[in-house]
Amino acid sequence: MERVKYSVVIPMYNKAEYIRYTLKSVLAQSFHDFEVIVVDDGSTDNSLKIARQTDSDKIRIIAQENQGTAVARNTGIEHASGEYIAFLDADDEWKSNYLETIDTLTDKYPQSDIFVTAYRVIMGKDKYNYSSRLTPDEGCLESYWMTYRYPYDFVWTSATVIRKSIILEAGGFKPGERIGQDLDLWARVARINPRVAYSSAVCVDYNRNAGQNARSREKIACAEALLQDLEEELENPKHSREELDMIQYKYDLKMTVYVFTCILAGKKTLAKDVYKRWQGRKRMRTRLLRAGLRIAMIMPAYVNRLLYKIRLRVF
Repeated sequence: MERVKYSVVIPMYNKAEYIRYTLKSVLAQSFHDFEVIVVDDGSTDNSLKIARQTDSDKIRIIAQENQGTAVARNTGIEHASGEYIAFLDADDEWKSNYLETIDTLTDKYPQSDIFVTAYRVIMGKDKYNYSSRLTPDEGCLESYWMTYRYPYDFVWTSATVIRKSIILEAGGFKPGERIGQDLDLWARVARINPRVAYSSAVCVDYNRNAGQNARSREKIACAEALLQDLEEELENPKHSREELDMIQYKYDLKMTVYVFTCILAGKKTLAKDVYKRWQGRKRMRTRLLRAGLRIAMIMPAYVNRLLYKIRLRVF
């Protein structure tokens, strides 16, 4: 197998509407030392047929029975020959300078194993949001945990490249995790090496409202593996106070979404059980979030649905 620097791993499930454009964006890269591994996870539409119509010797396609995105990504990593794994979802697109920008980071900041760029969030109806862009425009952060302060995930799947060896050391993606599986892996990688090299260049389009993603499939946003990671990190004496504050901040957000989506799904008993599990320091912000959830438990269902719909339109 010919060695390349970057292996682009694309898990695919029912993405017929998008995969042609996703692959086109990869093949249009200004940097050329890469391979593409598309893992079809038992699609029931024309995704596999369309992917196979893309004519390039850079692309390998692996078809497997449906086992979930985590297993599909692990399959791609297993077959990858590159030193670095570039993750890309089958409904997102790269700008032509993405891998070139990443390659600058991997050369300039070899002390890091995580490399990211900024990205644009396509909200629909010509509305866009953007991930955080830092000053200076390029650099290497010492602590992954401090990136939790930003409103969108600073290390986000389709805009992230990670050294393959550290992914394997961290254990890869956890099969069966349906929500937050990427954030779970990033946390386990960060335990080994917390540095994050970044570029503020916007090099990726995140198609937030694409069908058949975790946001649309899962009624209850249970990021169980990630929550366990965060609960463990809250007890980690090696963290600074600032890092613990950021971990608590992220944990509170994930717990809030978990409890609220339980309420939306009509699972109020589960919502109360999850609420009781809440760990960490109960600061003012945490207390306000918990108070809001207690109110949501007694609010009419249509009011909660309206509030959640508004939230999705804004963020």
